[in-house]
Amino acid sequence: MTVRKALPAALTLVVAAGALAPAVAAPPKPKPKPKPIVVEWSMQHAPIPLPLVGEEALDGTNSCADPAFEGISTTFQTIKTTGAGTLQVDLTGFAGDWDITVMDGKGKVLGIGSGTTTGGEVSGSDGSLGTDNVEKAVIKVKKATTLVIGACNFLGGPNADGKLVFTYS
Repeated sequence: MTVRKALPAALTLVVAAGALAPAVAAPPKPKPKPKPIVVEWSMQHAPIPLPLVGEEALDGTNSCADPAFEGISTTFQTIKTTGAGTLQVDLTGFAGDWDITVMDGKGKVLGIGSGTTTGGEVSGSDGSLGTDNVEKAVIKVKKATTLVIGACNFLGGPNADGKLVFTYS
């Protein structure tokens, strides 16, 4: 083979190898998931100041949705997510009945807590109700969104602790 033929053939092989190199290179690493959003808080609230009989009675489906009760019987936490994931909200350390309502940024109810009863507490030594009840809500979202979490004292003791964790999928 002459130099005139060998040089173009060699250059063709080098160019072809260079074109194939990106195709056989390692695939790009996937973007890591964002860290979970975690918020913890303590509350001290009186029960919701509404009648519990008649047409105005609350049915538990949106008992924590009314912003007029912020700081009276309800605490709101707002988070903004950057993608799909699962929100878990837990209320603990209370007696009686506390509730959770999860809404989108426009106030549409996305879900409510699992419901508590007043019969599962361990009584305190002074005859008061214990604080062993748990209220939980789990909501899945498919895209970035704003979530408003309302935690409220429906008919319970004055104190509760809240924790929310949003985990990206």
